[in-house]
Amino acid sequence: DYVKKSSLDWTTVYPVLLTDGPLTGDYRAGERLELHGMPRISRADVAHFILTEARTGAFARKTAAVSY
Repeated sequence: DYVKKSSLDWTTVYPVLLTDGPLTGDYRAGERLELHGMPRISRADVAHFILTEARTGAFARKTAAVSY
């Protein structure tokens, strides 16, 4: 709540179950994702999303779920 109420540019990233898989660059990100079963995503793809988000700010002041 403190961060959300601040004047900072923030993004909260909510990855699903993390794996040690490779970078694919093929994942979904959104404020709300429809997830089924046991969704997974590689740490490499989460890192890719975070770096991309830092550059673009597409989810500034929002929470983003990240999954395949």
